[in-house]
Amino acid sequence: MFSELDPKTYSLSSYQPSADVIALTKDFRDAFGKGVNILNRSFEELNNYSVIDRENKDQRTFNSFVDESTDDPMEAWKWKGTRSMPRDKALDMHAHLTSTLAVPMAFAQNERQEEDRQMSNVMRDVLEWMAVNSEYRESYTSTMMGILYSPAKWLGAEWVESYLKIKERNEDGSITPKEVLDEELSGFRAPVYSVDQVLITNVYEQNVQRQYIIIKRVYKPHSDARSRWEWHENWNYVTAGVKTIYSDEDGLFYDIKDDEHGGLVEEAVGYCRQTDTEVTFINGIYMGTPVADENPMRHRDNFNIPKVPLTAFGYERINEHFFYWKSLMNRVGWDGALLDAMYENTMNRETLDLYTPMGVYGVEDFNSQIVFPGSVVAFENPEAEARPLIPRNQGAGYQAIREIEKSITDKTLSETLAGQLPDASQKAFSVARAEQNSRIILRGMLRSVAFSMIRYGDLMKDIGLQHLTTAQLDEITGAEQYRTLVLKDQMVGGKQVSKKLIFDDGLVGRQMTEKEKKDMELRMLSDIGWPKNKEHVYRINPHLFSKLKYLIRIEPDEMIERNSAFESQMAERMYALLRKDPLVSSEGIVRKVLNANYRGEADELIAEQPEPLAASPLDLEKIAPPRQPEFSG
Repeated sequence: MFSELDPKTYSLSSYQPSADVIALTKDFRDAFGKGVNILNRSFEELNNYSVIDRENKDQRTFNSFVDESTDDPMEAWKWKGTRSMPRDKALDMHAHLTSTLAVPMAFAQNERQEEDRQMSNVMRDVLEWMAVNSEYRESYTSTMMGILYSPAKWLGAEWVESYLKIKERNEDGSITPKEVLDEELSGFRAPVYSVDQVLITNVYEQNVQRQYIIIKRVYKPHSDARSRWEWHENWNYVTAGVKTIYSDEDGLFYDIKDDEHGGLVEEAVGYCRQTDTEVTFINGIYMGTPVADENPMRHRDNFNIPKVPLTAFGYERINEHFFYWKSLMNRVGWDGALLDAMYENTMNRETLDLYTPMGVYGVEDFNSQIVFPGSVVAFENPEAEARPLIPRNQGAGYQAIREIEKSITDKTLSETLAGQLPDASQKAFSVARAEQNSRIILRGMLRSVAFSMIRYGDLMKDIGLQHLTTAQLDEITGAEQYRTLVLKDQMVGGKQVSKKLIFDDGLVGRQMTEKEKKDMELRMLSDIGWPKNKEHVYRINPHLFSKLKYLIRIEPDEMIERNSAFESQMAERMYALLRKDPLVSSEGIVRKVLNANYRGEADELIAEQPEPLAASPLDLEKIAPPRQPEFSG
């Protein structure tokens, strides 16, 4: 976006904006410089690495990088490789992180700070609908992979309305161009950004919303940027491979060649919550409104408060103030390097034992060509002798390898939690203790992810309230209508149904008595064919829904995959305890057991007319008195 001037490569630009645009440009240029400096400055928190160097080093560990280049023929025989144990542990951790899709929970509160359970359930369904009907699942998986090797990964929350020019054929056969909404690219989007694509201005402030300025920068093909910005009056100044920068010396803008990104343009979007400003620069050229002060931030909550639409994720906090995280590869990297070095030494030692260097005494002609498996050599000199130059390996390297592997395992996941069977020599207590320690580590890391997920859920909530629960204009009729959200495969009352959320404008401003509410509920039940219904319908007052305050929460335990076998056993045990309890619904407890073993098939297994339960021998003893013994006389 901005850089220092080199007299040999720059020229005066035809782009010379107004004074208020120059002032705004200078503010974001200074923030850009601070952000780049933070990325490239070394920090003690990162072991005197910069953020960029730290990520590069940890990414090499994650990719199991091996330097195979050597020019010394005496070194060519040595084994060069890696055990890839840090990567294997990272993939095991990633499997646990993504075993369930983390969707934040929402709790609605009214003006009296009382919880509104019905609206809370609706907001949870809205968040789940957004997660399922978008790229969120893929983005979440990529983000969880990124935090394993990066000091930070960024997840954006955006609402996109992308339009596509199509060619529509008329009745007379002619072609008319038409602009339509591109459903494939529009709606809620969750793009993933790397650590160097988002610049911060305060490295010791962990809350993104408290940063003075945040800058998101992305390199795009010139054609993509043109389709988005060609309407802007400053687009004519944008040239691929040429950046426009501001000089403090004379207050003018200059064009400078960018040989590194020849066919691309840099789109830098700056956010400043303190001034409620969001502005875009393309290769350093201002793409905002004609009046620089009239660039409000687009992302806002239902109380019109602006927010930065980005959330940072990381593996493990370094301390209570430093913004960036310690990645898993940073945590186990030195152990991994030591393991590879020890394994290399041990394997090279095994090679030397297999092809032992020999010292030959009393023989004038002896070479390596006569040394091969099964060879027999006769010496003329009776005093000839061949001795190994080094003693045989005593196996100490393997013991060291086992200790290093144990150190890596202690910092990540145990073998059994990763899906491997324990050795027969291991005691059950030791295996259980290792699993317990691994779960503690897993929960600790999930807490770090959960804190970021709460902030991200808050952004998702804002988008849901601003775009999904507001009236839309119908392209054909031009009338306003609200969205209907459908969630499939939902469990309601022990039955697998589809949830349909209808935002009904007929409920806005309407006061209903309890009797009117009951009558409407009965009509809705009749419409869905209850009790054999395959869907569950909710009618929501959109105005009331949008005026509540929603608190976002997520528990780390909810992000861990549930044990289906354990749940099945618990359901069967609860069935045995509560089947005849008059306070418990018999059908409900039966559905719980069936869904624990045959999820989604409970309706097929429930009888329409339940047969009477067969009395057990114990029950018969309670009903019929025991027979008296007969005496004959």
